[in-house]
Amino acid sequence: MIKSPVPDFGSIHVFYTRADQISDPCLLKQYRACLSPAEIQKADRYMKPSDRHLSLVSRALVRYVIGEVTRQDPQSLNFLTNEHGKPFLVGLPDIHFNLSHSHGAAVCALCRNAPVGVDVEDVGRHTDFSIAKRFFSFCEAELVSRAPEAEKRKLFFDIWTLKEAYIKAVGRGLSIPLNSFSFNANEAGIQITFSDTGRVEPTWQFFQWRPESGKIVAVAGRSASPIVFKHFWCVPFVGIDPNSLIF
Repeated sequence: MIKSPVPDFGSIHVFYTRADQISDPCLLKQYRACLSPAEIQKADRYMKPSDRHLSLVSRALVRYVIGEVTRQDPQSLNFLTNEHGKPFLVGLPDIHFNLSHSHGAAVCALCRNAPVGVDVEDVGRHTDFSIAKRFFSFCEAELVSRAPEAEKRKLFFDIWTLKEAYIKAVGRGLSIPLNSFSFNANEAGIQITFSDTGRVEPTWQFFQWRPESGKIVAVAGRSASPIVFKHFWCVPFVGIDPNSLIF
């Protein structure tokens, strides 16, 4: 394991951890010690032990990777949320981050001076694919509906995670209707088109990563210049796996 590299102005770093594989009591005690009282209270409110554990590790992941990048004590970091609930760092306006967790996995995306959003999903979970008709754009819902059964699940979660990552990057949550924009993936990459204009918005850039079987991560960032996405496996307060660095 090595320490986290510092994202430059043209990159987004994505850190993935399996909370359900972290059980060292000393490490968990360290995680709890670095959290704020509000974060501890939030984690403790979950009824299921697995949910409490995932919340604890997820918040420790955020504090760890930001502490590595800023060279500040993770416990000293202060967070607030905007009117839609998106968290941001107090006193560090150039550091943008976003967190997502699902079914034992957590992921944190970091970048400098650009909004970022991330989503992780367990593609094996029970899903009613008919909800695409309610939440996806017409063309996306048609793609899912007509897809062969063997491809339907992958296509659904490809679109779902991209939509979640985008609205989290914008920071307005579900005040943005999920059917007001569409995604298209081709040889040029992943493109977003807005229903009100019908135009592709090239400043929004997207990345998807399958860190392991059954998990998918989607990342959204906005920049007029090309963004380099780098992804890593990570254990908070231990380090990142140097074999997972992708440049």
